Amino acid sequence: MKIQNFCFVIPNSSWFDKRYWHNFPYTVGLLVAVIKRAGWNVSVIDANMDNLSEEQLSRALENLAPDVVALSAMTIEYQRTTHRTFKVIKDALPEAITILGGVYSTLSPEVARKDPNIDYIVCGEGEERIVKLLQSIEGGRIGLDKIDGLIYRDDDGVSHYAPPASVVADLDSLPMPDYSLFDMKRYTNHGQKYTQNFNFRGYPWAQSITSRGCPFRCSFCASNNVYGTKIRYHSPERVLAEVDWLVKEYGIKEMIWVDDSYLQDSERCKTIFKGLIDRKYDMYWKSNNMSIFLMTDDILDMMAASGCYQVSISIESGHPRTLRRIRKPVNLEKIPPRIDKMKQLGMEIISNFVVGFPGETWDEIRTTFQYAEDIDIDYVLFSIATPLPRTPLYDECVAKKLIPDDFSFENFEYYGFGKGIITTDDFTPTELETLRAFEWDRINFKTDEKKQKICGMLGITLDELDVWRRETRRRLGVKVDVADAYIEG
Repeated sequence: MKIQNFCFVIPNSSWFDKRYWHNFPYTVGLLVAVIKRAGWNVSVIDANMDNLSEEQLSRALENLAPDVVALSAMTIEYQRTTHRTFKVIKDALPEAITILGGVYSTLSPEVARKDPNIDYIVCGEGEERIVKLLQSIEGGRIGLDKIDGLIYRDDDGVSHYAPPASVVADLDSLPMPDYSLFDMKRYTNHGQKYTQNFNFRGYPWAQSITSRGCPFRCSFCASNNVYGTKIRYHSPERVLAEVDWLVKEYGIKEMIWVDDSYLQDSERCKTIFKGLIDRKYDMYWKSNNMSIFLMTDDILDMMAASGCYQVSISIESGHPRTLRRIRKPVNLEKIPPRIDKMKQLGMEIISNFVVGFPGETWDEIRTTFQYAEDIDIDYVLFSIATPLPRTPLYDECVAKKLIPDDFSFENFEYYGFGKGIITTDDFTPTELETLRAFEWDRINFKTDEKKQKICGMLGITLDELDVWRRETRRRLGVKVDVADAYIEG
């Protein structure tokens, strides 16, 4: 068959009463560029940005009538939305070929492949696989068995799966994202309330990734299964060229980089920072996951000089034994001097902590909260250890029978980093949920000054903060509803 029109659908993250996420179209924009470069026509339906209902999405699909419809799914927490979207697609266009990719399919292929409305599933990085898949479809499905990371059913209905075995070796070989199908004024001038990651000082803003992979093997993290343990980098020249392009085309005033290991190559980072300083764009930037143990004084000085105003770090635990157990390479004694330096530079500082790991005692959990309070930073976030697919944490929980007998990655009731699942002799899920909610409230909002600072970082008013705190205490941080997710830039 000849593919006349390839369509990306971006699912509506708010279906099933889930929290809405204002997602910048970096990933889809990159895939649009790849598919256009290979010679196919591409269209996009963003059911998320446009807040489309199932009926509205169905009408949009019928109007476009594409031959192939694909979507990239977020984490397993949004699997119901993913599968409902595919049902809408097949109901509207029974003859259309459907393709699933993204984090969900990569981490949970066994679950995703059960959906009869999905014809092909791409696991792992999609840029090279999607082109091979479309070429095979046009060629009569010849060579499907040669594509690693692909799930498909043969002519007899038998499902086949070849685990992903390759990655994009040269990131600079990828094109710039293509945003020509998006109303970029809408994407770049909206932030999101209640999350510091997506509330900005500078509008318009843009998101990008300068590297893929993480060399660390933290027991609770699934990142290694998505991008691997070997870091691959965009060159500093490519990173700066993308910034130049975004400033010229869209007037960008702030960047957020979402790499897993942004600071791993210090000389590369210094080259990028110097390039930003030399350009004098008067542009802000931040990263939502930076390794504090890689922050030296000269790196921090260059970060600040190049426009970095906010740093999110992941200390994870305040107890050395827990850090060793979860394989987190953090030396707690070296953290305070780094924080002092960031404070001197005027940076906003946020840190993530996780409690409730197997083998962690109640006193060690209390130590983490005490440490989070003692370092006295702008905002601390606490999660409860959640067994994700393909992680050592999940394997340990299964082996030691620490999760419910009916636990399944298909059961949405077990999703959410504020929800306890693990039970040990030292703690129960309810104890963890209660402690987390009340300590988050106590540590972050103990003074009027801290309340004002956090409201500014999250884009909310003091009245909105009061409601959020009350609902978090009463619902223990699980299924807390907050109003109006947007903030205008």
